[in-house]
Amino acid sequence: MRALRLGDVEPSDKARSGLSSLRLLQDPKEAFAARLWLIRSAWRTLDVQYYIWHDDLSGSLLLDEIVSAARRGVAVRLLIDDNGIGGLDARLALLDAEPSVAVRLYNPFRMRRFRGLEWLFAFRRLNSRIHAKSLTADRHMTILGGRNIGDEYFGARSKGQFDDLDVIATGPVAAEVEQVFEHHWQSTAVHSVAAVVGRIPASAKRSAAQKAETTARSAAAKSYLAAIEAQPLFADLQHSRVNWVKAPAHAIAVMPDHAADRQHGSTGLHELMPQSLASPTSDLILISGYFVPTAQGCSELSDLRRRGARIRVLTNSFAATDVGIVHAGYAPCRKTLLQRGIELFEMPAPDDAPKRTRAKFIRSGSMRARRFSGKSLHAKLYIVDRRHFYVGSANFDPRSARLNTELGIVIESATLSEQLAEAFEMASHNSYRLGLSPDGALSWTDERDDQPTPERTEPGTNMFTRSMIGLLAKLSIDSQL
Repeated sequence: MRALRLGDVEPSDKARSGLSSLRLLQDPKEAFAARLWLIRSAWRTLDVQYYIWHDDLSGSLLLDEIVSAARRGVAVRLLIDDNGIGGLDARLALLDAEPSVAVRLYNPFRMRRFRGLEWLFAFRRLNSRIHAKSLTADRHMTILGGRNIGDEYFGARSKGQFDDLDVIATGPVAAEVEQVFEHHWQSTAVHSVAAVVGRIPASAKRSAAQKAETTARSAAAKSYLAAIEAQPLFADLQHSRVNWVKAPAHAIAVMPDHAADRQHGSTGLHELMPQSLASPTSDLILISGYFVPTAQGCSELSDLRRRGARIRVLTNSFAATDVGIVHAGYAPCRKTLLQRGIELFEMPAPDDAPKRTRAKFIRSGSMRARRFSGKSLHAKLYIVDRRHFYVGSANFDPRSARLNTELGIVIESATLSEQLAEAFEMASHNSYRLGLSPDGALSWTDERDDQPTPERTEPGTNMFTRSMIGLLAKLSIDSQL
Protein backbone atom coordinates (compact mmCIF):
# COMPACT_ATOMS: atom_id res chain seq x y z
CA MET A 1 0.00 0.00 0.00
CA ARG A 2 1.38 3.38 -0.92
CA ALA A 3 2.19 5.96 1.73
CA LEU A 4 -0.61 8.37 2.51
CA ARG A 5 -0.02 11.98 1.54
CA LEU A 6 -1.63 14.68 3.64
CA GLY A 7 -3.48 15.92 0.59
CA ASP A 8 -5.30 12.60 0.43
CA VAL A 9 -6.87 13.17 3.84
CA GLU A 10 -8.89 16.22 2.86
CA PRO A 11 -12.20 15.47 1.13
CA SER A 12 -12.01 16.64 -2.45
CA ASP A 13 -14.88 19.12 -2.18
CA LYS A 14 -13.53 20.83 0.92
CA ALA A 15 -11.28 23.45 -0.65
CA ARG A 16 -14.08 24.53 -2.98
CA SER A 17 -16.61 24.81 -0.15
CA GLY A 18 -14.55 27.17 2.00
CA LEU A 19 -15.11 24.91 4.99
CA SER A 20 -12.39 23.26 7.04
CA SER A 21 -12.32 19.70 8.37
CA LEU A 22 -11.90 19.61 12.15
CA ARG A 23 -11.49 17.21 15.04
CA LEU A 24 -11.09 17.99 18.72
CA LEU A 25 -8.10 16.59 20.62
CA GLN A 26 -9.18 16.28 24.24
CA ASP A 27 -7.33 13.16 25.36
CA PRO A 28 -3.61 13.81 26.06
CA LYS A 29 -2.37 10.65 24.35
CA GLU A 30 -4.56 11.38 21.33
CA ALA A 31 -2.99 14.83 21.18
CA PHE A 32 0.48 13.30 21.03
CA ALA A 33 -0.64 10.65 18.53
CA ALA A 34 -1.93 13.36 16.19
CA ARG A 35 1.37 15.24 16.37
CA LEU A 36 3.38 12.07 15.83
CA TRP A 37 1.33 11.11 12.79
CA LEU A 38 1.45 14.61 11.34
CA ILE A 39 5.25 14.82 11.57
CA ARG A 40 5.68 11.35 10.10
CA SER A 41 3.25 12.12 7.27
CA ALA A 42 4.81 15.41 6.16
CA TRP A 43 6.29 15.33 2.65
CA ARG A 44 7.46 18.86 1.98
CA THR A 45 7.35 21.21 4.97
CA LEU A 46 6.95 21.28 8.75
CA ASP A 47 6.40 24.62 10.45
CA VAL A 48 6.38 24.29 14.23
CA GLN A 49 6.02 26.96 16.93
CA TYR A 50 5.69 26.55 20.70
CA TYR A 51 6.03 28.56 23.88
CA ILE A 52 7.52 25.68 25.92
CA TRP A 53 9.48 22.65 24.78
CA HIS A 54 10.62 20.48 27.67
CA ASP A 55 13.72 18.30 27.63
CA ASP A 56 11.76 15.24 28.74
CA LEU A 57 10.41 12.03 27.21
CA SER A 58 7.75 13.50 24.92
CA GLY A 59 9.88 16.52 24.02
CA SER A 60 12.85 14.35 23.09
CA LEU A 61 10.74 11.91 21.07
CA LEU A 62 9.20 14.69 19.00
CA LEU A 63 12.62 16.21 18.30
CA ASP A 64 13.75 12.76 17.11
CA GLU A 65 10.75 12.62 14.77
CA ILE A 66 11.58 16.08 13.42
CA VAL A 67 15.13 14.94 12.67
CA SER A 68 13.78 11.88 10.84
CA ALA A 69 11.46 14.08 8.79
CA ALA A 70 14.32 16.40 7.86
CA ARG A 71 16.51 13.49 6.79
CA ARG A 72 13.86 12.29 4.36
CA GLY A 73 13.82 15.74 2.75
CA VAL A 74 11.16 17.68 4.65
CA ALA A 75 12.04 21.36 5.13
CA VAL A 76 11.62 22.05 8.85
CA ARG A 77 11.27 25.41 10.57
CA LEU A 78 11.13 25.31 14.37
CA LEU A 79 10.31 28.45 16.36
CA ILE A 80 10.35 28.33 20.16
CA ASP A 81 10.11 31.04 22.78
CA ASP A 82 13.51 31.23 24.45
CA ASN A 83 11.85 31.40 27.87
CA GLY A 84 10.64 27.82 27.46
CA ILE A 85 13.70 25.80 26.38
CA GLY A 86 15.68 25.35 29.58
CA GLY A 87 18.52 22.88 29.03
CA LEU A 88 17.98 22.49 25.28
CA ASP A 89 20.68 24.78 23.84
CA ALA A 90 22.97 21.95 22.73
CA ARG A 91 20.13 19.77 21.42
CA LEU A 92 18.67 22.62 19.38
CA ALA A 93 22.11 23.51 18.02
CA LEU A 94 22.45 19.91 16.81
CA LEU A 95 19.02 20.07 15.23
CA ASP A 96 19.79 23.38 13.54
CA ALA A 97 22.90 21.80 11.99
CA GLU A 98 20.72 19.38 10.01
CA PRO A 99 20.70 20.49 6.33
CA SER A 100 16.90 20.75 6.09
CA VAL A 101 16.27 22.38 9.48
CA ALA A 102 16.20 25.97 10.67
CA VAL A 103 15.69 26.70 14.38
CA ARG A 104 14.90 30.17 15.66
CA LEU A 105 14.24 31.56 19.14
CA TYR A 106 11.80 34.31 20.04
CA ASN A 107 12.99 37.22 22.18
CA PRO A 108 16.12 35.38 23.38
CA PHE A 109 18.08 35.88 26.56
CA ARG A 110 21.61 37.14 26.08
CA MET A 111 22.78 35.63 29.38
CA ARG A 112 22.34 31.92 28.77
CA ARG A 113 23.30 30.79 32.28
CA PHE A 114 21.93 33.67 34.35
CA ARG A 115 18.47 34.30 32.93
CA GLY A 116 17.02 35.35 36.25
CA LEU A 117 19.60 38.11 36.49
CA GLU A 118 18.83 39.33 32.98
CA TRP A 119 15.15 39.63 33.89
CA LEU A 120 16.19 42.30 36.40
CA PHE A 121 17.97 44.42 33.79
CA ALA A 122 15.85 43.80 30.68
CA PHE A 123 12.38 43.22 32.09
CA ARG A 124 10.54 45.40 29.58
CA ARG A 125 12.04 43.60 26.57
CA LEU A 126 11.81 40.10 28.01
CA ASN A 127 8.28 40.49 29.35
CA SER A 128 6.63 39.97 25.96
CA ARG A 129 6.64 36.29 24.96
CA ILE A 130 5.36 34.25 22.02
CA HIS A 131 2.63 32.10 23.54
CA ALA A 132 1.33 30.70 20.23
CA LYS A 133 1.35 26.94 19.65
CA SER A 134 0.95 25.23 16.28
CA LEU A 135 2.33 22.41 14.15
CA THR A 136 1.58 22.64 10.42
CA ALA A 137 2.56 20.07 7.79
CA ASP A 138 2.79 20.74 4.06
CA ARG A 139 0.81 23.97 4.60
CA HIS A 140 -2.22 21.70 4.51
CA MET A 141 -2.94 20.31 7.98
CA THR A 142 -2.38 21.91 11.37
CA ILE A 143 -2.68 21.25 15.10
CA LEU A 144 -3.20 24.22 17.39
CA GLY A 145 -4.59 24.87 20.83
CA GLY A 146 -3.39 25.14 24.40
CA ARG A 147 -0.76 22.42 24.69
CA ASN A 148 2.96 23.05 24.86
CA ILE A 149 5.44 20.21 24.39
CA GLY A 150 6.10 18.28 27.58
CA ASP A 151 5.13 15.12 29.43
CA GLU A 152 2.49 16.91 31.53
CA TYR A 153 0.53 17.74 28.35
CA PHE A 154 0.57 14.26 26.79
CA GLY A 155 -0.08 11.80 29.61
CA ALA A 156 3.55 10.69 29.63
CA ARG A 157 3.79 10.70 33.42
CA SER A 158 1.43 9.74 36.21
CA LYS A 159 1.71 12.94 38.25
CA GLY A 160 1.66 16.57 37.23
CA GLN A 161 -0.74 16.54 34.29
CA PHE A 162 -2.63 19.29 32.48
CA ASP A 163 -6.22 19.10 31.24
CA ASP A 164 -5.99 20.79 27.85
CA LEU A 165 -7.55 21.03 24.40
CA ASP A 166 -6.29 21.18 20.81
CA VAL A 167 -7.83 20.97 17.36
CA ILE A 168 -6.45 19.17 14.32
CA ALA A 169 -7.66 20.84 11.14
CA THR A 170 -7.23 20.66 7.41
CA GLY A 171 -8.52 23.01 4.75
CA PRO A 172 -8.55 26.81 4.51
CA VAL A 173 -7.82 27.39 8.20
CA ALA A 174 -4.48 25.56 7.87
CA ALA A 175 -3.38 28.14 5.31
CA GLU A 176 -4.34 30.91 7.75
CA VAL A 177 -2.28 29.32 10.52
CA GLU A 178 0.62 29.07 8.09
CA GLN A 179 0.36 32.81 7.38
CA VAL A 180 0.52 33.52 11.11
CA PHE A 181 3.59 31.32 11.45
CA GLU A 182 5.26 33.11 8.54
CA HIS A 183 4.69 36.46 10.21
CA HIS A 184 6.11 35.17 13.49
CA TRP A 185 9.09 33.63 11.69
CA GLN A 186 9.96 36.95 10.06
CA SER A 187 9.53 39.00 13.25
CA THR A 188 12.40 41.25 14.27
CA ALA A 189 12.24 39.62 17.73
CA VAL A 190 13.21 36.22 16.26
CA HIS A 191 16.86 35.13 15.97
CA SER A 192 18.60 31.99 14.75
CA VAL A 193 19.57 29.56 17.48
CA ALA A 194 23.18 29.64 16.24
CA ALA A 195 23.36 33.40 16.75
CA VAL A 196 21.83 33.12 20.21
CA VAL A 197 23.70 30.19 21.77
CA GLY A 198 27.04 30.79 20.06
CA ARG A 199 29.64 28.05 19.95
CA ILE A 200 28.50 24.97 21.84
CA PRO A 201 31.39 22.81 23.14
CA ALA A 202 31.74 19.47 21.39
CA SER A 203 31.42 17.72 24.73
CA ALA A 204 28.03 19.36 25.33
CA LYS A 205 26.83 18.28 21.89
CA ARG A 206 27.97 14.72 22.51
CA SER A 207 26.22 14.70 25.85
CA ALA A 208 22.98 15.99 24.29
CA ALA A 209 23.12 13.39 21.52
CA GLN A 210 23.81 10.59 24.00
CA LYS A 211 20.96 11.70 26.23
CA ALA A 212 18.56 11.72 23.27
CA GLU A 213 19.68 8.25 22.21
CA THR A 214 19.37 6.90 25.74
CA THR A 215 15.85 8.32 26.00
CA ALA A 216 14.81 6.85 22.65
CA ARG A 217 16.07 3.39 23.65
CA SER A 218 14.57 3.44 27.13
CA ALA A 219 11.81 1.10 28.21
CA ALA A 220 9.69 4.15 29.07
CA ALA A 221 9.96 5.48 25.50
CA LYS A 222 9.12 2.13 23.94
CA SER A 223 6.15 1.65 26.23
CA TYR A 224 4.86 5.18 25.64
CA LEU A 225 5.22 5.00 21.84
CA ALA A 226 3.45 1.64 21.82
CA ALA A 227 0.55 3.21 23.73
CA ILE A 228 0.49 6.15 21.33
CA GLU A 229 0.53 4.01 18.19
CA ALA A 230 -2.29 1.92 19.68
CA GLN A 231 -4.54 4.98 19.89
CA PRO A 232 -7.56 4.56 17.57
CA LEU A 233 -7.00 8.07 16.22
CA PHE A 234 -3.50 7.14 15.06
CA ALA A 235 -4.90 4.32 12.91
CA ASP A 236 -7.80 6.50 11.75
CA LEU A 237 -5.38 9.15 10.52
CA GLN A 238 -3.19 6.56 8.83
CA HIS A 239 -6.11 5.05 6.95
CA SER A 240 -7.99 8.28 6.20
CA ARG A 241 -11.08 7.36 8.20
CA VAL A 242 -11.25 10.23 10.67
CA ASN A 243 -14.77 11.43 11.35
CA TRP A 244 -14.12 15.07 10.45
CA VAL A 245 -16.61 17.83 11.28
CA LYS A 246 -16.91 20.29 8.39
CA ALA A 247 -17.39 23.89 9.48
CA PRO A 248 -16.27 27.48 8.86
CA ALA A 249 -13.11 28.11 10.87
CA HIS A 250 -10.69 31.02 11.06
CA ALA A 251 -7.37 31.55 12.81
CA ILE A 252 -7.05 34.63 14.99
CA ALA A 253 -3.72 35.89 16.26
CA VAL A 254 -1.90 38.71 17.95
CA MET A 255 1.23 39.42 15.94
CA PRO A 256 4.56 39.89 17.76
CA ASP A 257 5.38 43.20 16.10
CA HIS A 258 2.14 44.59 17.51
CA ALA A 259 2.54 43.25 21.05
CA ALA A 260 4.74 46.09 22.24
CA ASP A 261 2.19 48.65 21.04
CA ARG A 262 -0.66 47.32 23.17
CA GLN A 263 -1.34 49.25 26.37
CA HIS A 264 -1.10 47.26 29.57
CA GLY A 265 -3.39 46.57 32.44
CA SER A 266 -6.80 45.29 31.35
CA THR A 267 -8.55 42.20 30.13
CA GLY A 268 -11.68 41.96 28.04
CA LEU A 269 -13.37 39.76 25.51
CA HIS A 270 -12.92 42.48 22.89
CA GLU A 271 -9.14 42.37 23.37
CA LEU A 272 -9.06 38.58 22.93
CA MET A 273 -11.92 37.68 20.59
CA PRO A 274 -13.54 38.86 17.36
CA GLN A 275 -16.88 40.67 17.67
CA SER A 276 -18.85 37.50 16.91
CA LEU A 277 -17.52 35.87 20.08
CA ALA A 278 -17.36 38.96 22.28
CA SER A 279 -21.13 39.51 22.17
CA PRO A 280 -23.04 36.40 23.29
CA THR A 281 -26.81 36.76 23.47
CA SER A 282 -27.85 33.79 25.60
CA ASP A 283 -24.91 31.76 26.89
CA LEU A 284 -21.17 32.10 27.47
CA ILE A 285 -18.98 29.32 28.84
CA LEU A 286 -15.49 30.52 29.65
CA ILE A 287 -12.77 27.99 30.50
CA SER A 288 -9.35 29.39 31.33
CA GLY A 289 -6.66 27.84 33.48
CA TYR A 290 -5.40 31.33 34.28
CA PHE A 291 -8.35 33.67 34.81
CA VAL A 292 -7.53 37.27 35.77
CA PRO A 293 -10.46 39.39 34.54
CA THR A 294 -9.38 42.78 36.02
CA ALA A 295 -11.91 45.59 36.45
CA GLN A 296 -12.51 45.87 32.70
CA GLY A 297 -13.18 42.16 32.29
CA CYS A 298 -15.54 42.16 35.27
CA SER A 299 -17.40 45.10 33.76
CA GLU A 300 -17.74 43.43 30.35
CA LEU A 301 -18.95 40.16 31.82
CA SER A 302 -21.40 42.05 34.05
CA ASP A 303 -22.78 43.95 31.05
CA LEU A 304 -23.33 40.69 29.18
CA ARG A 305 -25.13 39.24 32.21
CA ARG A 306 -27.37 42.31 32.48
CA ARG A 307 -28.32 41.86 28.83
CA GLY A 308 -29.54 38.35 29.60
CA ALA A 309 -26.62 36.03 28.83
CA ARG A 310 -25.90 33.24 31.27
CA ILE A 311 -22.18 33.30 32.05
CA ARG A 312 -20.26 30.41 33.58
CA VAL A 313 -16.53 30.32 34.27
CA LEU A 314 -14.31 27.33 35.03
CA THR A 315 -10.79 27.97 36.27
CA ASN A 316 -8.30 26.42 38.68
CA SER A 317 -8.72 26.43 42.41
CA PHE A 318 -5.66 27.47 44.37
CA ALA A 319 -5.03 23.81 45.17
CA ALA A 320 -5.02 22.91 41.46
CA THR A 321 -3.14 25.82 39.90
CA ASP A 322 0.52 25.44 38.95
CA VAL A 323 1.05 29.24 39.18
CA GLY A 324 -0.01 30.39 42.62
CA ILE A 325 0.61 34.08 41.94
CA VAL A 326 -2.05 34.07 39.20
CA HIS A 327 -4.60 33.08 41.83
CA ALA A 328 -3.83 36.34 43.61
CA GLY A 329 -4.97 38.23 40.52
CA TYR A 330 -8.20 36.24 40.27
CA ALA A 331 -9.23 35.92 43.93
CA PRO A 332 -10.23 39.58 44.56
CA CYS A 333 -12.66 39.49 41.59
CA ARG A 334 -14.74 36.57 42.82
CA LYS A 335 -17.20 38.39 45.07
CA THR A 336 -17.88 41.05 42.45
CA LEU A 337 -18.53 38.48 39.73
CA LEU A 338 -20.84 36.42 41.95
CA GLN A 339 -22.76 39.52 43.05
CA ARG A 340 -23.35 40.34 39.39
CA GLY A 341 -24.71 36.92 38.53
CA ILE A 342 -21.69 35.23 36.97
CA GLU A 343 -21.37 31.56 37.97
CA LEU A 344 -17.89 30.45 39.07
CA PHE A 345 -16.46 26.94 39.25
CA GLU A 346 -12.98 25.94 40.38
CA MET A 347 -11.22 22.70 39.48
CA PRO A 348 -10.20 20.79 42.63
CA ALA A 349 -6.86 19.22 43.29
CA PRO A 350 -6.87 15.54 42.24
CA ASP A 351 -5.94 14.33 45.71
CA ASP A 352 -8.87 16.20 47.27
CA ALA A 353 -11.48 13.45 47.20
CA PRO A 354 -15.21 14.14 47.66
CA LYS A 355 -16.69 13.85 51.14
CA ARG A 356 -17.98 10.35 50.64
CA THR A 357 -14.33 9.22 50.96
CA ARG A 358 -12.88 11.98 53.12
CA ALA A 359 -13.66 13.93 56.28
CA LYS A 360 -12.05 17.22 55.33
CA PHE A 361 -9.86 18.91 52.77
CA ILE A 362 -6.51 17.22 53.05
CA ARG A 363 -4.28 19.48 50.99
CA SER A 364 -2.40 22.18 52.88
CA GLY A 365 -1.58 24.19 49.76
CA SER A 366 1.46 26.25 48.90
CA MET A 367 2.71 28.60 46.23
CA ARG A 368 3.47 26.17 43.47
CA ALA A 369 6.71 25.37 41.69
CA ARG A 370 6.70 24.79 37.94
CA ARG A 371 6.97 21.03 38.41
CA PHE A 372 3.75 20.57 40.33
CA SER A 373 2.55 17.08 41.30
CA GLY A 374 -1.20 17.37 40.82
CA LYS A 375 -3.55 17.92 37.89
CA SER A 376 -4.28 21.39 36.61
CA LEU A 377 -6.60 23.02 34.08
CA HIS A 378 -4.65 24.46 31.14
CA ALA A 379 -7.29 24.71 28.38
CA LYS A 380 -8.39 28.04 26.92
CA LEU A 381 -11.92 27.70 25.58
CA TYR A 382 -14.77 30.18 25.02
CA ILE A 383 -18.15 28.76 23.90
CA VAL A 384 -20.69 31.32 22.71
CA ASP A 385 -24.42 30.58 22.49
CA ARG A 386 -23.55 26.91 21.90
CA ARG A 387 -23.02 27.77 18.23
CA HIS A 388 -19.39 28.80 17.92
CA PHE A 389 -16.28 28.73 20.05
CA TYR A 390 -12.63 29.68 20.39
CA VAL A 391 -9.83 27.30 21.35
CA GLY A 392 -6.21 28.34 21.40
CA SER A 393 -3.42 29.77 23.49
CA ALA A 394 -5.09 32.88 24.95
CA ASN A 395 -6.06 32.86 28.61
CA PHE A 396 -8.57 35.35 29.98
CA ASP A 397 -5.88 37.51 31.55
CA PRO A 398 -3.94 40.74 30.90
CA ARG A 399 -0.86 38.87 29.71
CA SER A 400 -2.77 37.31 26.82
CA ALA A 401 -4.66 40.51 26.07
CA ARG A 402 -1.76 42.94 26.27
CA LEU A 403 1.67 41.33 26.41
CA ASN A 404 2.03 37.99 24.66
CA THR A 405 1.49 36.87 21.09
CA GLU A 406 -1.39 34.41 20.92
CA LEU A 407 -2.93 32.07 18.35
CA GLY A 408 -6.29 30.35 18.27
CA ILE A 409 -9.08 29.14 16.05
CA VAL A 410 -12.71 30.28 15.93
CA ILE A 411 -15.04 27.51 14.79
CA GLU A 412 -18.69 27.94 13.82
CA SER A 413 -20.14 24.53 14.63
CA ALA A 414 -23.17 23.82 16.78
CA THR A 415 -22.16 20.14 16.82
CA LEU A 416 -18.71 20.74 18.30
CA SER A 417 -19.96 23.58 20.52
CA GLU A 418 -22.57 21.30 22.05
CA GLN A 419 -19.98 18.56 22.53
CA LEU A 420 -17.71 20.96 24.41
CA ALA A 421 -20.60 22.41 26.42
CA GLU A 422 -21.48 18.89 27.58
CA ALA A 423 -17.86 18.38 28.62
CA PHE A 424 -18.10 21.61 30.63
CA GLU A 425 -21.28 20.39 32.33
CA MET A 426 -19.46 17.24 33.40
CA ALA A 427 -16.46 19.22 34.62
CA SER A 428 -18.62 21.65 36.59
CA HIS A 429 -20.24 18.71 38.41
CA ASN A 430 -16.76 17.63 39.46
CA SER A 431 -15.66 21.05 40.70
CA TYR A 432 -16.13 23.51 43.54
CA ARG A 433 -19.10 25.78 42.93
CA LEU A 434 -18.55 29.21 44.45
CA GLY A 435 -21.31 31.11 46.20
CA LEU A 436 -22.02 33.89 48.67
CA SER A 437 -23.15 33.24 52.24
CA PRO A 438 -25.96 35.37 53.71
CA ASP A 439 -23.35 37.63 55.30
CA GLY A 440 -21.59 38.09 51.95
CA ALA A 441 -18.66 35.74 52.59
CA LEU A 442 -17.40 33.40 49.88
CA SER A 443 -18.33 29.73 50.06
CA TRP A 444 -17.18 26.62 48.19
CA THR A 445 -19.49 23.69 47.53
CA ASP A 446 -17.91 20.45 46.34
CA GLU A 447 -20.30 19.36 43.58
CA ARG A 448 -18.91 15.81 43.77
CA ASP A 449 -20.23 15.23 47.28
CA ASP A 450 -23.29 13.07 47.90
CA GLN A 451 -24.69 15.85 50.06
CA PRO A 452 -23.00 19.09 48.95
CA THR A 453 -22.52 21.56 51.78
CA PRO A 454 -21.02 25.05 51.41
CA GLU A 455 -17.72 25.55 53.21
CA ARG A 456 -16.29 28.95 54.05
CA THR A 457 -12.62 27.96 54.01
CA GLU A 458 -10.96 28.06 50.61
CA PRO A 459 -9.94 24.54 49.57
CA GLY A 460 -6.25 23.78 49.53
CA THR A 461 -5.24 26.78 51.63
CA ASN A 462 -4.09 27.41 55.17
CA MET A 463 -3.66 30.62 57.12
CA PHE A 464 -0.23 31.29 55.58
CA THR A 465 -1.27 30.77 51.96
CA ARG A 466 -4.41 32.87 52.42
CA SER A 467 -2.27 35.66 53.85
CA MET A 468 0.12 35.39 50.89
CA ILE A 469 -2.76 35.54 48.41
CA GLY A 470 -4.10 38.64 50.15
CA LEU A 471 -0.69 40.30 50.19
CA LEU A 472 0.01 39.60 46.53
CA ALA A 473 -3.47 40.82 45.58
CA LYS A 474 -2.62 44.24 47.04
CA LEU A 475 0.56 44.65 44.97
CA SER A 476 -1.34 45.67 41.80
CA ILE A 477 0.55 43.26 39.55
CA ASP A 478 -2.52 42.22 37.54
CA SER A 479 -1.07 43.67 34.34
CA GLN A 480 1.78 41.14 34.45
CA LEU A 481 -0.42 38.06 35.05
